[in-house]
Amino acid sequence: MSSYFTSDFFASNRSALQKRLGTTVPIIITGNGLMQRGADEPFRFHQESNFWYLTGLNGPDLTLVITQKQTYLIVPTLSAERAAFDGAHDIAVYAARSGIDTILSVNEGWQKLKQDITHAKTVATLAAPPSHIKRHDLYTLPFRRRLIAKLKRLHPALEIQDIRMELASMRCTKQPVELRALQQAIDITSATLLDVASAKALANVHHEYQLEAAIGYGFRSRGAEGHAFSPIVGAGAHGTTLHYLENSGPLANNELIVLDVGASVEHYSADVTRTVSQQPITDRQAEVFRAVCAVQDFALSQLKPGTLLNIYEKDIETYMGEQLQQLGLINKPTHTAIRQYFPHGTSHFLGLDTHDVGNYQQPLAENMVITCEPGIYIPEEGIGVRIEDDVLITKTGYKVLSSACPRELTPVQ
Repeated sequence: MSSYFTSDFFASNRSALQKRLGTTVPIIITGNGLMQRGADEPFRFHQESNFWYLTGLNGPDLTLVITQKQTYLIVPTLSAERAAFDGAHDIAVYAARSGIDTILSVNEGWQKLKQDITHAKTVATLAAPPSHIKRHDLYTLPFRRRLIAKLKRLHPALEIQDIRMELASMRCTKQPVELRALQQAIDITSATLLDVASAKALANVHHEYQLEAAIGYGFRSRGAEGHAFSPIVGAGAHGTTLHYLENSGPLANNELIVLDVGASVEHYSADVTRTVSQQPITDRQAEVFRAVCAVQDFALSQLKPGTLLNIYEKDIETYMGEQLQQLGLINKPTHTAIRQYFPHGTSHFLGLDTHDVGNYQQPLAENMVITCEPGIYIPEEGIGVRIEDDVLITKTGYKVLSSACPRELTPVQ
């Protein structure tokens, strides 16, 4: 598959960032490095999204420097052994892809950077997250912390200007080329779901991992890079765990199966969820399915430029409460009662990251892309239903980008 992106895209993003900052402070951005999977084996490399947005480069341990006078890359020097195992840096390819002509080795690059910031009071970069995010019980990547520590060693009095919000604001409004890549990822996801969740295909599947394998094959055979995130294939009670990732259980004919998956095309992520079954679904399952669809219809009707997501989410919670009452799951639509069966938000930004950057306090605007994914989860009944579509905010309303994949892949009466 040929690339949607040229060096002009990345050069334009760098120029737009400089203009948005409105200052002449040096901008220094680090890419990701390799992370240990076990012994001497790394996890598959994935570039830091902001770095890719500004350079288009996928190599590890790269550093981007943008000053008033010049833009350059700092590239690590590899030993012959590492080059043999991991592949050498192709400087000509880096230059052509990024549109950056000055590419320096670590020694000369950091020497130049030291000179460039000697008289600077401030440099602009991405603030480092804490080493551990307690809410998600997640250990974070160390590369931003390492960059900031190195800058402080070079210039102890240096102040750090955090530019996360500036880049988030740029990234959440999609350019035409980004929308083409996103649509391709979504189309591949939709076509794959249509294949694997057809009645004929499901009749020959007996375990969640078989569905996961079929989805992965469908993505790669259609030209995607692979999964945009770890796929969720949860049957029965497994479908009531929001981020169920084991995908190892057996399938039973009378169970609903939650398929929350997305293909990746040039780093851009689809995120589509369908709930299916191997057999005609029961009346109770159909009730829950129809309730989720009703909530999604209500949510979609609220999407347009100017919508504030925090108000939107409250309105959806109220509407969901009505549906949960009708299902006999709650008596009073209190926040606590509703969240027992609908414990997540309805929408998140979508783009280079599946849960993409964006300001949830600012109104939605044209060319933003978000998900719309209500769900109802009833562990005591072994029923989980989630329907998720990818939605473009248009000038006057919205467009469902994943409409090629019907919500009712399994017929619902």
